[in-house]
Amino acid sequence: MSNQKDKDLEAFRKHNDNQAMTTNQGIKVNEDENTLTAGDRGPSLLEDFHFREKITHFDHERIPERVVHARGYGAHGDFELYEDLSDVTYADFLT
Repeated sequence: MSNQKDKDLEAFRKHNDNQAMTTNQGIKVNEDENTLTAGDRGPSLLEDFHFREKITHFDHERIPERVVHARGYGAHGDFELYEDLSDVTYADFLT
């Protein structure tokens, strides 16, 4: 450990050195870096249940900051233009 922050975080780290990697259902998985494909450069196969599980988990993660139709947010106040922008736009409120 090279710095103090790493030393502070070490108290909260979990080490799973002797535990096997498993799927969400508890099935042991040897590795999860590669997928089953049809040939050397072929498409991924649907029978690769671990790959499907990983994609499903990734696809269903919710990112709250990127909610498209969020409600209750808006800008309030008065817009004040400090410089005339007629050289870059025809918008009346910016000239």
